Amino acid sequence: MASIEFPETSAQVRRLPNGLELIIKEDSSAPVVSVQAWCRVGSMYEGDWLGAGMAHFVEHMLFKGTDKRDANGIAEEVQAVGGYVNAYTSFDRTVYWIDAPREGAEACLDVLTDAIFHSKFPAEEFDKEQEVIRREFAMGDDSPSQVLGKQLLSTAFRVHPCRHPVIGHLDIFNRLTRDDLYEFYQREYSPDNVFFVVVGDVDAEKIYQQLASAVEDVPRRAKSLVILPEEPLQLGRRVRHEEFATDLSRMRMGWQVPDGRHADSAPLDVLAMLLGQGQSSRLYRRIREELGLAHSVGASSYSLTNTGLFLLSADSEPDKREAVMEELLKSLEEVKRGGVKQAELDKAVRMVLNGQFSTLTSMNGMASDLASNWLFAENLDYTRDYIAQLQKVTLDERCVGGGGALFFRG
Repeated sequence: MASIEFPETSAQVRRLPNGLELIIKEDSSAPVVSVQAWCRVGSMYEGDWLGAGMAHFVEHMLFKGTDKRDANGIAEEVQAVGGYVNAYTSFDRTVYWIDAPREGAEACLDVLTDAIFHSKFPAEEFDKEQEVIRREFAMGDDSPSQVLGKQLLSTAFRVHPCRHPVIGHLDIFNRLTRDDLYEFYQREYSPDNVFFVVVGDVDAEKIYQQLASAVEDVPRRAKSLVILPEEPLQLGRRVRHEEFATDLSRMRMGWQVPDGRHADSAPLDVLAMLLGQGQSSRLYRRIREELGLAHSVGASSYSLTNTGLFLLSADSEPDKREAVMEELLKSLEEVKRGGVKQAELDKAVRMVLNGQFSTLTSMNGMASDLASNWLFAENLDYTRDYIAQLQKVTLDERCVGGGGALFFRG
């Protein structure tokens, strides 16, 4: 397979005196811009409130008003320039972005900067959003896939904070007050704990000067150091089973693996692709199509901060669950002992490459890729390095997993 390269980025990082970083990339290929703020705080960093879902709650409150704008004013300004705003919270980050035509870049940056550093968390909005999140809890408890996901992480990990769901636990969440949340926001949304990413048809120097002016009076804030514990070696199989009011039996099997910075990241991604992603994958063809045991089946390599999980999954009729589990493990052993054909490996590599290159098709995708690289490795070209590593995967790979070597040919 001919080698291909991910383009070296022209983006630059500029750091302001208060520690805020700006990643900016001029791209005039389309008259649009993506303005993003990445906060290095997720559910894993809630300290004494671990399990309360504070990072997620802050995300709900951030656009509820500042000294300059109320909630309606924020929405109206973004809509007036044709912008679209959204956000999400994960274990290690909270991300806010606005995509807009290039003419709206200045307005979007002003709105986002104001919200990130000057939100007021009105008491009446706190009460409203607390009820909204309680409804999220209820919907999650009614969703078999969400319940299964929480069970998986709480079973796989004993000390790592990702054993707690991002939304938190309802009993701890219910004890939160507006002042608790605002104190957490004030501490964690320090400029040296946030970075902005702007990609699109913009003037980089103008964007930098605007941001520098907007935050020149925002000081660094004292914050406590959170040290993530190392998950102890798992010494035996852990199994959890829970009855749920659903027609299907949903199964997830996981192995602890290193995080995405490890050299095994690329081969594990390739393994997940050839095993269980797409209709030509081994698990799909054998377990779903040939044997008719499962409605759906898959595999994935899930990277978390300083740890990870390699997952096999299947949804089946309850009376076929044991047969599905047996076939999943059998397929894994076949890969370990019988190996993978070169053509199969090449195809899986191409499919993983395709997913990586798809980030180049939009300003939002490019901005998110740059930001992920910076959050993950403080290397804007980390994707380029990963692409090169991916194409070096061979049939002789032996990936490190929980309890020993995993996969490819042994």
